[in-house]
Amino acid sequence: MAYKVIVTKKTDKQLQKLSKIDVKRIVEKILRLSYPFPSNYDISKMAEAHDYFRLRVGTIRTIFEIDHDRKEIWIRKIKYRGQVYKK
Repeated sequence: MAYKVIVTKKTDKQLQKLSKIDVKRIVEKILRLSYPFPSNYDISKMAEAHDYFRLRVGTIRTIFEIDHDRKEIWIRKIKYRGQVYKK
């Protein structure tokens, strides 16, 4: 069953700061996440966070949370590698 992908307003603003080419690549991969998990994607579970994962698209990282009960994927952050892990 497909999961619903939800992008927050904050994450949408982060997307707007990226180039159009990067946005296109990221959006394509995010939309494919609705059928978790594609085996050919670079997805890793975050070490300290329960149900948080990282999707790598070049030098850009997308941090997302999966709610299996509601069948939702919440996109939490989209930033370059050096910025995404800073609090």
